[in-house]
Amino acid sequence: MEAKERLTIVLKHLIEHNDGHSEDYKRWMDLAYEAGMDRVAALIKDANSYIEQAGVALKDALDLVHG
Repeated sequence: MEAKERLTIVLKHLIEHNDGHSEDYKRWMDLAYEAGMDRVAALIKDANSYIEQAGVALKDALDLVHG
């Protein structure tokens, strides 16, 4: 298997995995807000923004592989 094929498989997996983490972060953020822990929720939201940025970078990488 050549590098392009391997990278496609791995990047697709990482994107899916990363999206799953983002959904988890959002659930925990909502729970913290509901519990009145606004600062905790805000910090989880901040952490999720990094997860989302990573997702964009991974998708950009996948696009370049297929460029």
